[in-house]
This record gives sequence, structure tokens and C-alpha cells, in this order.
Amino acid sequence: MASFVLVYAYDLSEKIKHSLARGILDQIWDDGGGVVTLQNLSEFFVAVTKKVQNPISASTARTIFSDIVRSNRWLIIDRQAETLFRAIDLVESLRTPYWDALIAACMLEHGIGTILTENERDFNKIPGLIVINPFRVKTKGKNK
Repeated sequence: MASFVLVYAYDLSEKIKHSLARGILDQIWDDGGGVVTLQNLSEFFVAVTKKVQNPISASTARTIFSDIVRSNRWLIIDRQAETLFRAIDLVESLRTPYWDALIAACMLEHGIGTILTENERDFNKIPGLIVINPFRVKTKGKNK
């Protein structure tokens, strides 16, 4: 799960995305199966405390972060030194932005093949990943 799916779950400024993201998180809290990198959580912290229209306090963000990290509903994955080299390979071969390549390399190393993200453009380049944009609205058989 990319960090901004988490961000939208707590950012009320984009109501439709908030509702969709909140539904995804509610399902994870009910059923489990959430996977997130430490990098995603770090990006989440910065975004919800500094970058959104109505930032939340660092203390509230810490509580959310802590709840996810301590929960058995979430798998928290992190990178190793070798992950950095795999990310650089993705940057060189696919022109993927480094931070996205690092998330992808970490996921693939842990056997995670599906990512929920709004950033289809960069993650679709990466072999082995299935990209699902939970904010894409389907109408009349077409994606919009």
C-alpha cells in the first residue's frame, strides 16, 4: 500500500478519496492482510503532519503509526542493504523514481506482488508488480 492511500484515509480535504481509503483501512483492521513498508509510514507521517490541507498533530500521527506497527493486522516490511542496489537497478533500467523503486524492490523481496497506489505511471513500469489504483472510478466500461 502506498503512503498516500494511508494519507487519504486521514485527510478529509478530498472526500471521495478519503471515503475509499477509509474503507480500505477499515477492511484491513477487520480482516487483516495489510502490508506497508517503513518508508510508506515515514512518508505518511510527513504528509499528514505537514503537506495536507488540514494537518494532524505529530502526536496523533504517532498514534496511528504505532497502532499499525503493533497490530497483527499489518505486515511491516523494510529494506536491506541489497534492496538499495535493486532499487538503483530499477532506476537505471526503467527510469523509475528512486523512492518508488525502493518501495517496489522492498515489496518484491518480501514476495508482495500487488500495490495499491494512485501512482500507476511509475509502478506499472516494474515487472512483477500488479498495480491497483483504488481511486480510479469505472464508468461505462472505461477507467476514468
